Amino acid sequence: MKKLIVIIFIATAMGCSEQPGKVDYKSKRDEVMSLHDVVMADHGIIVENQMKLDTLLKDLKGLKIKYPEVDTAKEKANISSLLADLTKAEDQMNNWMHKFEPDVSDKSKEAAVQYFEAEKLKISQIDSLYKKEIISSNAYLHQFRKP
Repeated sequence: MKKLIVIIFIATAMGCSEQPGKVDYKSKRDEVMSLHDVVMADHGIIVENQMKLDTLLKDLKGLKIKYPEVDTAKEKANISSLLADLTKAEDQMNNWMHKFEPDVSDKSKEAAVQYFEAEKLKISQIDSLYKKEIISSNAYLHQFRKP
């Protein structure tokens, strides 16, 4: 990940200036990377919530003792579903990162702009998914005082 950021920084620093009025693919790439950084910050929350949910799942007996009214079979299904959703979101991010190519030296400037616009849309969708799953898992954890 650090190599990716260094490569982007060097490529940006070495790049030549664009003509006025033309869309600069480097600014589009920077937008994508800024959004990537936001998603990566949320990634820590995703992992933390996965660990909390996994802990609850492994100690359903303790959950039943603390909350006698809880239907542990139902909660097991709920927790498993939340974990699957968090993992799916995480997998989408990992897949995007593996496929993302910041080096567009083999593309025209117009093609590079189009590429980064498409990548921005993809990472924006992942950002929305991360936020949705964080809200959902936080709400679930809160009911068992595991915020």
